[in-house]
Amino acid sequence: MSISTDQLPNLIPFSLTDVDLATFEKLRQLCTRLQFLPTLSEGVLLQLAMVDPYSERSFAEIRNFTHQEVRAFGISLADFEKVMTLIESKSTRVDKIKDHQTPSVRPKFWGNCSSARHLVLEIVRVAFHIGASDIFIDQQESWTEVAMTVSGKKEILPPLVRETGNSTMKAFKEMAGIATQGSQSWQSGFARCAIEDQWAELRVEITPTIHGESLVARVQNRSLQIERMKTLPFYTPEQRLLAGQCLGQKQGLILATGPTGHGKTTTLYACLGQLDRAQLNIRTLEDPVEFTVPWITQIPVGSGTQRSYADGLKSLLRQAPHVILMGEIRDTLVAQTCVEAVDTGHLIFATLHTRDAIGAISRLMDLGLSGRSIGTALSLVISQRLMRKLCPECKQKKKIDESQIRHFRRYDLVAPEWLWISRGCSLCGGIGEKGVMPVFELLRPSAHFGMTTELGRADRMNFDESKLRNLWLKSGGLPLMREALVRVSLGDITYNEALKYEQT
Repeated sequence: MSISTDQLPNLIPFSLTDVDLATFEKLRQLCTRLQFLPTLSEGVLLQLAMVDPYSERSFAEIRNFTHQEVRAFGISLADFEKVMTLIESKSTRVDKIKDHQTPSVRPKFWGNCSSARHLVLEIVRVAFHIGASDIFIDQQESWTEVAMTVSGKKEILPPLVRETGNSTMKAFKEMAGIATQGSQSWQSGFARCAIEDQWAELRVEITPTIHGESLVARVQNRSLQIERMKTLPFYTPEQRLLAGQCLGQKQGLILATGPTGHGKTTTLYACLGQLDRAQLNIRTLEDPVEFTVPWITQIPVGSGTQRSYADGLKSLLRQAPHVILMGEIRDTLVAQTCVEAVDTGHLIFATLHTRDAIGAISRLMDLGLSGRSIGTALSLVISQRLMRKLCPECKQKKKIDESQIRHFRRYDLVAPEWLWISRGCSLCGGIGEKGVMPVFELLRPSAHFGMTTELGRADRMNFDESKLRNLWLKSGGLPLMREALVRVSLGDITYNEALKYEQT
């Protein structure tokens, strides 16, 4: 799957010089019928520019014919027809190119860029405008792959020839303050790029590979992130009330759980945004700092800083903080220090990687905490997932079936008459989905009858996670799947999107 240029107007121009003419001659009939143009053929890889880069039927036919792995990005029908006209014109006929001949003009995408630095800024600009969360630049044997994560999915963009890829990698490293000599070690850096009247902040990671280096840049829109801190991201009044009660306490442990890349840090920063920063000393420990906030003291820890979470937390506790945000609780020492900090009157925010809210309790026990200390310290667990939103312009109604009705009833929900499915249009680039939205599951042990008592009796040997989950549900706990089905009934996401997270 790849991004259509309908989604990226005037950002990635396509011309005759981008076409691999020798490969085109081999695939001429397929190209005309399926409306694609080959741009790179290297061994098992065939890179295409397609009018419809989402047609699995076309992909299957091309794979069967070429016996190559097919990757594609989108171009407009106008660009396709313009290039085909030029190819077929007398002045540019390529009939005489032999099958074995290497084309004299190699693909030169992003060709309007005058320098490697200009190319880097153009890649960042594309990522920023389409809301990409990550940029990937991977050096291959004879070309360089460019991709981005958009709404949780990896999207292939036009590749770079090897020479251009080398200079682009070097320019990226220079902007991020990373050494440009040698490629045998992992390196990290940070860059800021001006995009019109806003700033794009990039956290850059460089990894050595067998063909050179791999770059991953996390893209942050600083203005948007700070705007998000003004309000809590929760949808229901009950969720906002529960979170507000916990944020109003002077001490407690508030955890955000979920997979990597699902917005845990963003949610915790939104919680920080509700606090009285004029009266409170707020500090963070992060590996690395995701984005900078002017009124919070942010401290990087981890590799390259000579500071660990445990050392940083012990140091902070001697600096009279009221609130501390931890990037992640990773080991027993940090978990125990967090609980001790709560006992001495601190409000602690942290993240964990668990599948749901109850799983956070199991994880803390695995790290050596007793059920009694968890029950005393734990104020709130926020479990969340990012789900792909339906495009509001092209979503379609579909009659709900009996099995889906039973699924809604299982969670004590009234099933809607219709569900919504994706179709695809020019607004969403043919994907049928546009953007992501978080879905939450909130657990406050003290708000559920019997949970604190049950936790007080628990230890690693006798803890029964399923029993505690059933107790939570019976006392009014609302699981993440139920909240996802609510978003389905409102037409925000598809039913299949919600199902992805029922077993996670």
